[in-house]
Amino acid sequence: MAIIAANAWDGADEALASAAGRFAALLGKEAVLLDAEALQEFSDPYAGPQPAAHRPGLVVQPSSTEQVRDALLLANELQVPIWTSSMGRNFGYGGSSPVLDRSVVLNLRRMDRILEIDAEQGYARIEPGVSFASLYDELRAQDAPLMMSVPDLGWGSIIGNALEHGYGYNVMGDHASALCGLEVVLADGDVLRTGQGAMPGSPLWSCHRRGFGPSLDSLFMQSNFGVVTQAGLWLMPRPEEFAIGTIMCGNDADIVPLVDMLRRLLRKGILQGVPMIVGTPEDAANVPSHRAPYTLANLKQVLRPGRWNVRLGLYGDSEMIAARRNILEREVAAIAGAELELRTYPGDAGPEDVEPRDYISAGIPNRLLLERLQQVFGPDFGHMDFSPVIPLKGEWAQRVDALVRSVSAEHDLLGPVGFLVTERSMVSACMIMFDASKPDRVEAARTSVSSMYEVAAQWGCVPYRSHVALVGQVAQSLAANDGAYGRTCTKLKQAFDPAGILSPGNHGIGSTPVDNRREDATAVMAHPS
Repeated sequence: MAIIAANAWDGADEALASAAGRFAALLGKEAVLLDAEALQEFSDPYAGPQPAAHRPGLVVQPSSTEQVRDALLLANELQVPIWTSSMGRNFGYGGSSPVLDRSVVLNLRRMDRILEIDAEQGYARIEPGVSFASLYDELRAQDAPLMMSVPDLGWGSIIGNALEHGYGYNVMGDHASALCGLEVVLADGDVLRTGQGAMPGSPLWSCHRRGFGPSLDSLFMQSNFGVVTQAGLWLMPRPEEFAIGTIMCGNDADIVPLVDMLRRLLRKGILQGVPMIVGTPEDAANVPSHRAPYTLANLKQVLRPGRWNVRLGLYGDSEMIAARRNILEREVAAIAGAELELRTYPGDAGPEDVEPRDYISAGIPNRLLLERLQQVFGPDFGHMDFSPVIPLKGEWAQRVDALVRSVSAEHDLLGPVGFLVTERSMVSACMIMFDASKPDRVEAARTSVSSMYEVAAQWGCVPYRSHVALVGQVAQSLAANDGAYGRTCTKLKQAFDPAGILSPGNHGIGSTPVDNRREDATAVMAHPS
């Protein structure tokens, strides 16, 4: 058994080099990355100049389902832990960095084929290396009458984002729910097709979510039970037109009637998609003086004006949009001082036609938010995200806002808050901002998010996703019925992956102490689960 020792990070370890040689012989030399400079791209970009944990030991990049299967069989033979990432661009949660230090990162960027686009049925079938930007470009090239949903940054993997329960903002904004039919390679090399795909030659694999028997798709979301190598993705019809804009409220207390209105209109079907609330902190004498350039004044250069600002979109035929707009205008007018601004575009409008501030709700992938943050705060800008799910009530938004502001101030950090609004809940989207070139600032961010997790757990709320450094803490908070949820996940893990090689510790499943930063791949490979 090849064991990657503690000094494997510098590339000098004999066992690591041996494992890299075996993977190269299997997948090709171009598919294996071992030198420190190449590995840096697959580490947490905000972990500081000398990270001590969550580092890749080497990176392997298969180009097909067959190569993924071969890589997993070899990993089983060598007893090396594999950490799967699609594009690895979700920086606020650690990028491609593994929970278990010095794991082999199985990165799927080279699997970048758009396998099918069915405009009539309204879906695409894609591999995990397909980014939002690349699918958007192909839809435009084909003039397909379909519209995408995109997150705030469009350079990441569509499948990776959906498997992590990610969100966009238009009608198909719940990205996990937009998947239909998966191809999954299990740890033993078995290739599973879920749902209708279990029937050879099924024309419904990407059209009907469930098959005969249990629905298995969700087992492979936020888990480590298999490697997803294909997925069907539902897309919305390209509307006749769409209207993008904002609701701006100037007072702190406006969040209560604002959330009440959004809940009411979403449930009635007047509002569509996933509205996004952003809270801009108020100027106050007791706001601490943050370390330059991380100041409130600089933050306000990035955020939109108003104490609370809702980004939203309306989609469909012009008559439908006009009717929805009339109702929305009437509802907004009932909140004193609230302002509604909407801009209308034809359904086929592209980047050249749409104002950049409307790109996201228009389904146009971009990186404007990150670029703007780096312009204001400098190239070493970093962020760690705090994202508890909370009840759909304005008082809960105030509670999160107060917590983030208080803890951020305590640690001399900036912490703007946001909320993704669904019909019955809100997903917090709070960015704890810091200078990633300074280890003390990195540690301050992790400490602050950890302390906020503790408070959220006391509220009965859990984050919908977590940075890899804190997954153990989050997993331990799921303690109902003496931890029955965790025990069940462990049973499933043992059934799917008895050697424990697949992404150990991912979402708290597998080898996951509360302080994940103190365990590396050596322990797992010396004592495989």
